[in-house]
Amino acid sequence: MDDEVLHSPALLAKSHEIAGFDCGKSPLNDFLRKYALQNQASGGARTYVIARGKRVIGYYSLAPASVAPEAAPDRVTKGQGRYPVPVILMARFAVDQNEQGKGLGKALLRDALRRALYGAEAIGGRAFLVHAKDEEARTFYQKFGMEASPTNSLHLFLLFKDIRQSIEAEA
Repeated sequence: MDDEVLHSPALLAKSHEIAGFDCGKSPLNDFLRKYALQNQASGGARTYVIARGKRVIGYYSLAPASVAPEAAPDRVTKGQGRYPVPVILMARFAVDQNEQGKGLGKALLRDALRRALYGAEAIGGRAFLVHAKDEEARTFYQKFGMEASPTNSLHLFLLFKDIRQSIEAEA
C-alpha cells in the first residue's frame, strides 16, 4: 500500500476513502467518517486531508474562533485590550496508526499552520489555537513552541507572528 502516490494536503472531498481510517482514537475516527463533510458543507470548519491514492491517512480541521482574554497566555493578549481574542482553531488533527512515526504529522501540522496564517493575513487573527485531546498530543504540540492556556493546559496557542517568522526562516 505504501507504493501508492502520496498526495499533498487537500480539502476533503466525497471521493476520498475514509472508511478505513484509524488513528487509534475513536472520537477522531468518528469525526472524519461522520461529521467532517457535514461541517464543511455547513461552513463550520474545513477539513484538509493527506492521502495515499484516494485513501486518507491524515487530516486536520480548521475553524474561526475567539477566546476570552483570560483564557489566553499573556503574550497572546498583549496589546489586545480585554476583548475576545480572534484565533484560528485546529479543532481536529489525526494520522492513521499505520502512518504514524513517519513525519506525516509534522508535515500536516506545518500545512495547517501555513493555511491558518494565510487565513489570518486575509481576515485577521491573533493566534493559532489547538485543543489537544490528551497529554500525548499536548507534548507533540509543545515541540512546535505552542504555549498552554492559563485556564486549560490542553488548549495551546501559537502567535501568527511566530508562525510567520518560522516560515520566513525556512525560506
